[in-house]
Amino acid sequence: MDLTQFDIDGLQRLHIGCQNILKDHKNQLDELPQDEFSDIMTEVLRQKIASFETQIVLIEERIREINAEKLRFSTEFMFWNYGIHQRSVQVHFLTTSNAYKVYGPYVTGQVLFDKSKLQELIEKVEAKGHSDGKITFEEIVSNEMPEDVKEKLRTEGFYASEISLIY
Repeated sequence: MDLTQFDIDGLQRLHIGCQNILKDHKNQLDELPQDEFSDIMTEVLRQKIASFETQIVLIEERIREINAEKLRFSTEFMFWNYGIHQRSVQVHFLTTSNAYKVYGPYVTGQVLFDKSKLQELIEKVEAKGHSDGKITFEEIVSNEMPEDVKEKLRTEGFYASEISLIY
């Protein structure tokens, strides 16, 4: 499959789809009944699993490659558009990011900024700066997110480069 024909959004959808199929194949392998066809089915499923694992690695490499070419969102952008005015925002993460693994596919809430760095951030915005800094965040919607994860989001946050899109 020629992954260069996909944009980052298409690659992420492909990534999620391949992960779901891989998970299904692994479950099928685990639940395979032991009968006269099990050896053949076991081999077929193992080949499919290996193929999907290889594709996932290639997709993840391509996502990282595209994401490294240009910063889609910056700390300054998030501060200026959502932090300074305390507007609510839904932040979706790249499927390959640590933020996706830790916080889930997205968070909804408010961007938090250290008030002592306010002047520095305003200067960076005025200088049209675009950096990949940490963004801390207050989750205000999810009742399913554990408190320790919410605290980690408030204190450690995520990198601007981990953001896929914003609503």
